[in-house]
This record gives sequence, structure tokens and C-alpha cells, in this order.
Amino acid sequence: MIALTMGLALAAAAQARTSSGEANPRSIFGIWSLGETKNCSSGPAWVFLADGYYAEVQLPDRGPFATGLFRDEGSAIAYTHSHMPFPDMMKANELKRLTVVERTADRISTTNYRGVPRVFHRCPAGSLKAPAGQPTH
Repeated sequence: MIALTMGLALAAAAQARTSSGEANPRSIFGIWSLGETKNCSSGPAWVFLADGYYAEVQLPDRGPFATGLFRDEGSAIAYTHSHMPFPDMMKANELKRLTVVERTADRISTTNYRGVPRVFHRCPAGSLKAPAGQPTH
């Protein structure tokens, strides 16, 4: 599962670029570090996959430890959330929203459903590594 998720993450990150290699400002697909400052070498990140799933990981090589579904609504990111090992897998998850305050191709400032700021910074595809002991994605 981890190998499949990480492989999909790399594909999504590649898809999030335009033909010139620049970040597509309308695409959320890819790896996004989470925090006030960009840190693509270590720390928490969300990986938004092209199939509507996301995974919470710890860069560079730990995760996923939570997953869910997401939908980019433009002014908000709607998402569900389940922590592994998914004891609530068969229950419907509550839909939450991150309200978009400011958005560029490489940064999304949001507030969560409690009003707490959450800032995402786009990371390059190589930011997510295979876990130790796993040779490739």
C-alpha cells in the first residue's frame, strides 16, 4: 500500500506541472509541505492524488499515517480524514473544509473548520522518498 501510494504521489506531482515545467496554479495534485515555512526535506506533508485521495505523510520517507478523500472547490478544499490503521473504515467520514484565504501556484493559505491557519507549500516530486528497506516506489 505504501509503495502504491508513493508511486501515485510521484505521478500526481508530475501531472501538477505545465509543459514548461512550472507549477500549474490551478492544480493541487502533488506533494505539499505543511507549515508556516516551506520545508520539503522533512516534516509533515499532504500528498494530493489525481484520483481524489490524499495521504498525510512525514517527509522524506514516513507515511502514510492518515488518508482521506478530497475535492478542490476553488474557494475551499473539502476533505474526509481517517488515521491509520483505520478503525472507522466502514463508517461514513465527516466532510470538513479548509477555506482558501490565498492561493498561488506554490502556496495555499487556508483556515480549517476551527479557524486555525493551515499553510501548504508545493514540493518537488523528489521530496517523497521510499521508506528505509524498500528499494523503490
